Order: sequence, then structure tokens, then C-alpha cells
Amino acid sequence: MEWRKLYAGLIDNNGQIMKYSLEEAAQKVGISKKSLDDYMLQLRLGRRYDFDFQANKDHKVGVLRAYIKGHKKDKVDTECLETENGEAGKPESKRKLSKKKNK
Repeated sequence: MEWRKLYAGLIDNNGQIMKYSLEEAAQKVGISKKSLDDYMLQLRLGRRYDFDFQANKDHKVGVLRAYIKGHKKDKVDTECLETENGEAGKPESKRKLSKKKNK
């Protein structure tokens, strides 16, 4: 993850910390900024959902994506509680849309 080192900051020969923007890091390692933005999002979500990075350090990002996808689904399932009008299984945002359409 060379781009992470560039983005987090490296110490140059003079002992100064050199930090690169995500766009600059992307250019230096030859990956699109969009891909790096996505990787950063996956890393943040992995931390939020307590992904074991150390145990999965030799795996590709797909393992992390699958883990996050499973946790997001679990979160939506727990948020989809029955409401007073019996609209079980719908996230809050969908319930609001349904109420507006019915009016």
C-alpha cells in the first residue's frame, strides 16, 4: 500500500514530513483517484465494523468489501422494525417515501 504511505506522510532525507494529497499519491502509484477514494472508504468502514485487518492482511480488498456488505445488511435488517402502520422490512427512508406517495 505505497499510496497510504504517501498520503499519510513520509520522512525525507532532511527529516521533514512530506504528505501528498490523495490525487498526488494516486498519480505517483499509477492508480486512479476514484479507486483510492473507494479504498479509503473501505478502510474507514472496515474500522467502523471492527474488521480484523491483521488476520486478513494477505487478502485482497474483496474480502473487506464482502465483510462490510454483510455488516451493512445486518444494520439495515435491525433498523427495519415494524412501525405502527405495519410497514415492516422497510428502512426509515423508504417508509417516509411510502407515506408521501399514499397521501
